[in-house]
Amino acid sequence: MAKSLSSISSYEDTYVIGSYTNDINKADYIAGGFEGAGELQSLEAKFKFSFSFPLLQFTSNSSLAAAYSQTSLWQVANNKISSPFRETNYKPQIFVMYRPDLFIINNIELGYKHQSNGQTASLSRSWDRAYLALELLDGPFEYGIHAWSVFGRTGENPDIAEYYAPWNAWMKIHSTFGVFDLSGFYNFDTDRSGVEAGYTFYMNDFVGLYTQVYHGYGETLIEYNHSHTRVGIGLKLVNWQ
Repeated sequence: MAKSLSSISSYEDTYVIGSYTNDINKADYIAGGFEGAGELQSLEAKFKFSFSFPLLQFTSNSSLAAAYSQTSLWQVANNKISSPFRETNYKPQIFVMYRPDLFIINNIELGYKHQSNGQTASLSRSWDRAYLALELLDGPFEYGIHAWSVFGRTGENPDIAEYYAPWNAWMKIHSTFGVFDLSGFYNFDTDRSGVEAGYTFYMNDFVGLYTQVYHGYGETLIEYNHSHTRVGIGLKLVNWQ
């Protein structure tokens, strides 16, 4: 995973997949007045892009940086309701990044992130978090844990902290042929969780064939309180900085 102190780089994963979900939360869409909610289909595209860039470099191993990540669910083949984007999550963040030369941790971030889905009325979802990230990057085995505190107004999702945990963790195992990744969270107070697993088979130095499985709560904000399973296959960017 490339996170650069001095130039624009990848931050979270960037990919596009065709996918199947076993349970769309249609009741929320119907209640929110989403046009064609009853016709939403289980087959849809999911895509995500993410990047970071430095704002001010303090030293050779520390900087003030910003990042932007966006995830969308697109009913691309659903001609009955004009192929809408049923959900898009926007996540800007700003943080201080420090790269210590330690054996188990070589990246520390302390910052703020906002996430919202840009919807109105009862379909609106958003939250603000102050967070701390501890990570080991740029090796055959990468991992990290992010812990956060929710603050401010949570609008139409006041119970969001009962579904998401106050942390998540991730790992990646690299090989000659590809990379296996696993991420997730578990809320010990409410016994709710979400987990994502994927494998990228390298096609060349820039793109890989990517498979993904997600199970549980919180894949996107509209599903923070809705558990489901998604499987998908597509393409993923690799090794860009």
